Amino acid sequence: MTSGEPYAVVLAPSAHRLYKKFDPALQERIKEEAQKIARSPYLASLLHAPFQELRSHHFYFRKVEYRIAYRVSEASRQVEIVLVKTRERFYEILARSIRLQ
Repeated sequence: MTSGEPYAVVLAPSAHRLYKKFDPALQERIKEEAQKIARSPYLASLLHAPFQELRSHHFYFRKVEYRIAYRVSEASRQVEIVLVKTRERFYEILARSIRLQ
């Protein structure tokens, strides 16, 4: 766990495009989850290759599991959210999102 100020949270362009399409209640929940990540960015587990630089934070919203894939930058004390999506086809969409960046 980290101490001190929370990390800044930024959305990658691909994540922002998806975020804008979500229901306002889900957007609010994502903001809450992003703040949890900002306070303890190393709590979530690292993903396996080829996504080993990313971490995955899981949460439920209206009985549906969502995942937030993100990377931590110590140099800028920043958490970059790469993808927010349901479990379904998560890794397929994540692979496409990373290629777009």
